[in-house]
Amino acid sequence: MKRTIAFITCILMLLAFCGCDEGRPSHVNNSTQSTTPTNAPVRAMLTVINNVTEADVWILPDTEENRSTTVWGTATAAGVKTGERRSITLPEAGDEGLYLLRMIDTDEMYYSASAVELKEGWTIEIREADAGPITAKVTDEDGDVQCVYDVFSAHL
Repeated sequence: MKRTIAFITCILMLLAFCGCDEGRPSHVNNSTQSTTPTNAPVRAMLTVINNVTEADVWILPDTEENRSTTVWGTATAAGVKTGERRSITLPEAGDEGLYLLRMIDTDEMYYSASAVELKEGWTIEIREADAGPITAKVTDEDGDVQCVYDVFSAHL
């Protein structure tokens, strides 16, 4: 009998000392709780629209290192189909707050634009005019055109 009472007392003490405290965050995922830590950086989003041909798209910080390399790592948006709209995470900006656009399509065409100004909530649309040049139109969150960039293209 003494063992049973001692055992129950130990269990009650464990529950008292190890029980949930309302002051501590719970590890249970509630739909009303945020799963992002409060000190985590908020990721800026950008929308990419590809109106040329299926391609891998890179949005890179415009830095000397990125301008002088042909190895960009994993595509920011891989396999973006013609006419597809895709939201991506905007990386930190490069020198002077600008970006590089790099794209390689399924026919091994290379596309490039430098010194592109992009901000959170904006959209970049890569498009080809009828028998004309390829451009990257950048619009803000209200759809107002901020700039249209000429895009260099060449077969690899």
